[in-house]
Amino acid sequence: MPKATAGHSGKNWLLISLRQWHSWGGLFVSLLILLVAVTGILLNHKDTFLHGGEKKDGPTGLLTSTTDFKALPIAFDRALEIAREHYGEVSLEKIELKDERGWLVYKVSRGHGEEIRIDACTGEASSKYGLSLKSNGETALNWAKIAEDLHTGKIFGTVGKLAVDLTSGAIIALSLTGIYLWGMPLLRKRRNTKSRQASAVLDPR
Repeated sequence: MPKATAGHSGKNWLLISLRQWHSWGGLFVSLLILLVAVTGILLNHKDTFLHGGEKKDGPTGLLTSTTDFKALPIAFDRALEIAREHYGEVSLEKIELKDERGWLVYKVSRGHGEEIRIDACTGEASSKYGLSLKSNGETALNWAKIAEDLHTGKIFGTVGKLAVDLTSGAIIALSLTGIYLWGMPLLRKRRNTKSRQASAVLDPR
């Protein structure tokens, strides 16, 4: 009998500990879950929330298969010169020219999320979040990119991505402990019911 009591005491201690961990862990992780959920909704409906209801119907015609890149106000070579002014002489991951809702923009990336954008008409350089790289330049925040990098944690670099990874791991752990906390009382109740039924059969009194 003492052994059984000790066993039940150990199980109760485990359940109580898991409930406390589950509650505090859930409270902490819920803040990061809220951030991921909100930015996820924004990204799914970014035309409505981040672009003022302006729908992206596809290419505007500024960039075609016959575009003469040398005729652009800021040619490809000039875009590389502007990139060198900010990066120096470094290796690049990619260079692309994109039609961004009616604006031709060069995207020059060094990798690891480091990217500058250069207006193909004016040569104005900005960060991927829309912050001008000139002290007197105009800034137009790229809320869609900000929301995307908040969602993935990239906006805070490696630390941010690790935080998102830890959040994902915590969600898995909370899910498993939640299933355990929900299922164990039911299993214990079922066992007790079967035990009482077996006792009633053996001792009909």
